[in-house]
Amino acid sequence: MNTRLITLFKHKGNIAIIVSILIYFVLTYTTNIQEKQFEQVLQQLDVNKDGIYSDVEVTKEQKETIEKMQKDSTGIAPFTLIPFAAFCGLFIFFGFRAIENFTTKKND
Repeated sequence: MNTRLITLFKHKGNIAIIVSILIYFVLTYTTNIQEKQFEQVLQQLDVNKDGIYSDVEVTKEQKETIEKMQKDSTGIAPFTLIPFAAFCGLFIFFGFRAIENFTTKKND
């Protein structure tokens, strides 16, 4: 078997952990950017810039933006992304393991 593959299979646990961490941070960063974009849109819609939206200031666009923020729930994203990132890491780990078993059985 190729020595690069052997080295890769030896470090499959480390690779899975690193990929999980990278996925987590990329997704968390993306949700933070999205949250800041929502906040910027809402600030633009605040006519008197007091941070409170009175009945006069409420527009259809503002309602839609607030609904999107509530549906996306970016505030809890750091906690909800942990299981997803862990699942991705496990998928990669067991994928490497399956490939390793397949290649070793093929060579035997």
